[in-house]
Amino acid sequence: MKHIRYVLFLLLAIGVLILYYTNVTVERNKSPQRLLWNHHKGPPPSVEIHHLPAPEWLKSYTSTSLTIPSLREAYPSAFGSQAIWTLPTKATTSSFKITNYRSQFSLCDTITVEIVARDASNKIKSTGGDYFFANIYDFDSRASSPPDGDIVDHQNGTYTVKFTLRWAGTVKVTVFLVHPSEAVNSLRRVRDYFPARQIFIGKFKSNNQTTKTFCHVTTHMYVEYFENTSGIVEFCNFTDSKTGSPWFCIKPAGFPCSSYEQHSQTEKGAIPILHLMHPRERRLFERPVRLHSVGSNVFRITSKGPTRSTCLPHKLPRCIMGSNNKGSIPASGYYYKESWESFNCKLSHFAIREIKLCLQNRVVYFLGDSTIRQWFTYLAESFDNTKFGNRYVYNANYRMGDDIWRSKDNNITMNYHHHGFPNMIKWVNTTDMHYMANMIDELPAHTGTIIFLSIAAHFTITNLDFYRTRLLSVKQAIKRLQTRNADVPVFIKTANTRDMDLIDESNWFLDQINGVLREEMAGMNVTLIDVWDMTSCHWTMFHVHPSEEILKNEIDMALSYVCPSIL
Repeated sequence: MKHIRYVLFLLLAIGVLILYYTNVTVERNKSPQRLLWNHHKGPPPSVEIHHLPAPEWLKSYTSTSLTIPSLREAYPSAFGSQAIWTLPTKATTSSFKITNYRSQFSLCDTITVEIVARDASNKIKSTGGDYFFANIYDFDSRASSPPDGDIVDHQNGTYTVKFTLRWAGTVKVTVFLVHPSEAVNSLRRVRDYFPARQIFIGKFKSNNQTTKTFCHVTTHMYVEYFENTSGIVEFCNFTDSKTGSPWFCIKPAGFPCSSYEQHSQTEKGAIPILHLMHPRERRLFERPVRLHSVGSNVFRITSKGPTRSTCLPHKLPRCIMGSNNKGSIPASGYYYKESWESFNCKLSHFAIREIKLCLQNRVVYFLGDSTIRQWFTYLAESFDNTKFGNRYVYNANYRMGDDIWRSKDNNITMNYHHHGFPNMIKWVNTTDMHYMANMIDELPAHTGTIIFLSIAAHFTITNLDFYRTRLLSVKQAIKRLQTRNADVPVFIKTANTRDMDLIDESNWFLDQINGVLREEMAGMNVTLIDVWDMTSCHWTMFHVHPSEEILKNEIDMALSYVCPSIL
């Protein structure tokens, strides 16, 4: 009897799929009318049209239910192996130790840390793949450092981390288990198979009536909605004609697509990523916990000479635009006395007066997410005599932009605007949604222009294929800009670490996104401002919006490339 019910359920599911695909229609419509983003006179330069390919994830994402049984039947390969049923790595039983421990080391010595991953039964894991953060700290000296390169995974439950000791003081080693390997496998599966994991709301207004509906980068979204309809669903297609960036909204009955006025992240929260997992998988996600150390994890570093050193065999060169600031050595830098010391080039630490001199007679554009808006706001609020009256906001939320700040004393103009869909800001006007590639195309390529970009944080809710395609459109726009003027400097800030207890926007997702960003921008005439280590090892710990101490060091790094000889 159970077998018959199962067969009937399966036939019903197949019937729903057929009905869905034979009845879905899409109303094509131009992108919502928007205000001209650029503030220079004259028409924007001509642009090429770049259409997104049809990636496999867009073709195959056809979920009919968010209940675990039907997901497993529709996507057996999406649920991976049965490894998720093994005992996962536990932070409370895992440990680390300094294998060459002494109570006292000398400046530029190296320590080796071994991490041993165990499950809840205290058994050493036989596989790798756990996601750790490891750092060293000296709170008295306001100093900290990431490891010398990546944590080495030996694929047998053990891991190795090395640290070069670059300052004199009392140092402590800390290791966090961010995600066990089983949780990482679940995150990877959900990311790759379910790109529409966030709920976005579109507000339509027509004839003094308003209504709300669902929107996303694909029409395959929010299955519960479809189950409550007659099977005929219309979509407004707002795919951008220049970049090919897709955006769809379920068309509300009685409202034309042209009445799409506002966009928001859902008011009730996202579809939790845990909703796409088996109940046993959900228990894999716990708040990151520090591992305990076997033996002491505190020691002294002494020096008979200088109190700090890069420990490099050569002097640091001046910062040259177009270089990758990861350089040729494993770690990117360290903190000492609240200042970031890079291993790639000699950084300058700028006072406000020196920042004004560096940016004098320049027009600076900050395009991207709220972490680059922090740069814009930090600088604008730091300048004396900044004319706030020239700041204007077109939309319902100042966090979107357009924002303009001018300092007449030094002839500095700064502009900020957020990137377009997907965008996790609540209630902004669709006329203020501009794709980064289109904004770059509209920028004047005048001498004295500087461009800072950040495009990562809002892309954790889709997959790497979508992100890579979006980067392609940005890359092509940068190339077109540099064809107009090869001397316009372009800087791209990587994602920073964020709150450790987040799952839908996990640091593991951001780490993967940064890998794609570095790969895609390799060989481009851009300067990569890699802030991952700067945020992962800082003593203020993990926040989506880094502290002012970190912000100042990020900006100092960028300006060291713009004005390497000002100090």
